[in-house]
Amino acid sequence: MKRFLSMAMILYVVTSTKIQNNQGVMDQYVNPGVQQQIDELTQSKIGHLVIDLAEVTMRVTGAVDSLTEGVKAFGRQIEERLNLENTQWEVIEGEHNAKVISLSSQANQAEFDINREKKVLNSELIPRIQELDDILLGLKAKQTDNNQSFKEAEAIRNIQHDSFVQTTTEFTDALRNIDEALDLLTDLFKSGDIRAAFIEISDEQKHKVNKALKQVKSNTEKFGHQYSSFIQALTNLTEGFNFKDRQVLKEMCDFLNSLRLNIFDALTKAYKDEDSQKQQNQLRIQQLTSEKIVFDQQYADFYQEREDKTVRISDVQTMISTRQADLKAYQDRLRTENNNYSANLKIHDDILSSVQQELAILAKALQVVQTPPFLDFLNARISKA
Repeated sequence: MKRFLSMAMILYVVTSTKIQNNQGVMDQYVNPGVQQQIDELTQSKIGHLVIDLAEVTMRVTGAVDSLTEGVKAFGRQIEERLNLENTQWEVIEGEHNAKVISLSSQANQAEFDINREKKVLNSELIPRIQELDDILLGLKAKQTDNNQSFKEAEAIRNIQHDSFVQTTTEFTDALRNIDEALDLLTDLFKSGDIRAAFIEISDEQKHKVNKALKQVKSNTEKFGHQYSSFIQALTNLTEGFNFKDRQVLKEMCDFLNSLRLNIFDALTKAYKDEDSQKQQNQLRIQQLTSEKIVFDQQYADFYQEREDKTVRISDVQTMISTRQADLKAYQDRLRTENNNYSANLKIHDDILSSVQQELAILAKALQVVQTPPFLDFLNARISKA
């Protein structure tokens, strides 16, 4: 077959000029229908080749039978080329479909990962961060209140203790002054005859007793309304009091003893109140300390959770960015693959169209060269050459 084609090409080169040069001379001897078919065939290189080979074969052998077999063999080669092209295209198309499926699957997975991570970010992590901010803000307020309560408890305790110190100091001073007054009055009793209604008293003794009583009055005036009756009685007794009257002197001592008992009871109560307030303050401090421990631990736990969520958000955002880049890469590769496939498909279709046109021309040429009018055309052309 290769030998036939080589010879055909040589003959084509040798005879093509001759045919073209004699075309005008032979027109008057050619059947119009055959001439039209020949014109159509010569529009293509392969059709032109078959016409030239037909003439050469006719000149050499006197017939075109061998040409028919050669053209058929050439047609089978073209068909084989067509089959090979289709086979190769099936491989290319299979590889293309596999790449499209793989890239589409990877792109879908990347898009799924992006949507999943965005859902985690927007419906879980960010709302939780906002919730934690509110919780931490509330705990910070509780810690501030707790700290303020500590300061208030300490201030109240200091006030209570200062009041206790002041009160006990005043009560002690009052008791000391009462005892001093009672000592002076007792001395008056001892200095006189217990059987006498009146006691001899010097001006100096009277002055000391008056001074002591005035000091007691001054002390008790600070204790408020509960001692107002004592203060009034003391005032009545000291005004124009005749310390020589033993009975009045006895009443004065009884009064001072009664006052002393009341102040001593008040002093005892002050100590009890101090102990009670101290105990209550300790309980309050323990309560506040317990609350502080709870608030501090809760704040530390929620703050750590917020830190963890912040890191998680950063990781998720990084994951989203990475997968978005992956998605773009898959989409770009898929777009490139489809563009290449479209270009290859056009080439494939062009090849198929060209080969099919060649086969159609060969088939038409075989029909033409085997017709009697064409043989007459060749014989006339050869005889007039």
